[in-house]
Amino acid sequence: MTADRLTRALALSLLLALVSGCGSFWSIADTDGTLEDSVRTYAKLMRWGEIERASMFVEEESRGEFIALASDLRRLRITDFDLGPVDQPMPNEAHVTIVYSFYDLRTLIERQVSMPLVWTDSGSKGTHKWFVRPDLTNFEAAVGKP
Repeated sequence: MTADRLTRALALSLLLALVSGCGSFWSIADTDGTLEDSVRTYAKLMRWGEIERASMFVEEESRGEFIALASDLRRLRITDFDLGPVDQPMPNEAHVTIVYSFYDLRTLIERQVSMPLVWTDSGSKGTHKWFVRPDLTNFEAAVGKP
């Protein structure tokens, strides 16, 4: 391999490593507290398989169950997501549907799953922190039990 080809291969490897690590930069502290930013950050964390960080957006009483259920689905690779419309029936509650495209590592068949989510605003101390009550059973139904 020539030095020029080796340099290009190294540069490409570094670029791929940087791009693949982008998912680990998001956290709840990075959001501006708005519903849209919270939903988008949560969806990105799920997209990149950052289950523990995504769990910081889950209501505290559901967090353990979320982590346990999500860890069963680690064989899935989310390839994309679309955020649906936001329905906000009350100032501190919102309904958002996220459609995830994913494939199962066992079958390599890409599928989609629609996840209707209920978000609530804690509104503690004048700040807005949105938390979700996720239901990952839609993923289970789409691919079957691991």
